[in-house]
Amino acid sequence: MPTHRSTEDLRQETVPALLLPSRTPRATVTLGVAAAVLVTVFGLLIAKTGWMTRADLRGVEALNALHTGLLGAVGAGVYRVFSPVSAVVLTVVIVGVLWVVTKDLRVAAVFAVTVAVTWLSSDIVKMLVERPRPDHAVLTNPLGIAPADASFPSGHMVFVATLAVTFFLLARRSVHRGTVTVIGFVAVLVVAFSLVADGVHYPSDVIASVVWSVAVTPAVLHLVDRYALPRVPARLAGSTRERTSA
Repeated sequence: MPTHRSTEDLRQETVPALLLPSRTPRATVTLGVAAAVLVTVFGLLIAKTGWMTRADLRGVEALNALHTGLLGAVGAGVYRVFSPVSAVVLTVVIVGVLWVVTKDLRVAAVFAVTVAVTWLSSDIVKMLVERPRPDHAVLTNPLGIAPADASFPSGHMVFVATLAVTFFLLARRSVHRGTVTVIGFVAVLVVAFSLVADGVHYPSDVIASVVWSVAVTPAVLHLVDRYALPRVPARLAGSTRERTSA
């Protein structure tokens, strides 16, 4: 017997994946809020009590010892490529490409807002926690750059992990989902290793940053899709004819 498909099912198939609110909104938002609170409390705990700092520093020293030759060049390059100014430029380029490829300004705008809100909101935690950076004086191969801002969480790591998660959400119904997932996972690992080996972040900084991005990004995307997107004129969609993925 033929299966009758609901209007909602058909809409789910034709609307780009990035423009669909979560099917489990309460769980998505609750997880995002819980992760944000947990990361903040954890950061305050280690910054104000010194708990874990000694073990964290041993991790920095161990990876920094590898910060030579090609690995050292990659680590230093990663830090510069994902600096705040470069990150903004990269985001603008990605958003422009998405607009051209999807012909849907809404997809590009939602991508931009999701990345920006998730990334920039982590700076609030950084200002609250005020954790000092690792002491370059005890490192074998210091980077030679002394960041002026606090260490927890890592803005570089939040940015890259948020990009990875947002791209996954963009491609989750696409045949390219697996490729996007692998590329994002490798990018997160490379950046995490580089930031610790550079001696500019503790391991706990980058781990907390990944937790922030993985949990907060879907929550931000849901809120954007649920409350902001309906206010955007549909004519900005361009040609969204029967696409099954963005």
